[in-house]
Amino acid sequence: METKEQERKWHLVRNDNGEWISDENVVFLTKEEARHLEIMARLSGKRISIQHGCDGELWCYKHEVNC
Repeated sequence: METKEQERKWHLVRNDNGEWISDENVVFLTKEEARHLEIMARLSGKRISIQHGCDGELWCYKHEVNC
């Protein structure tokens, strides 16, 4: 059994398809960061999936930023 200090703390975010994703697997972005990533992805021939949170926040999958 974990102690209070060792307890895993994470939250879920919902992607544009309605699936729940752990926030450990996402990167939250400003509008400027999202636009920059979209441009860089296009220039390198890759795709990036910018997701929209219910409160207007933007995020993408961590593995897409690391590629």
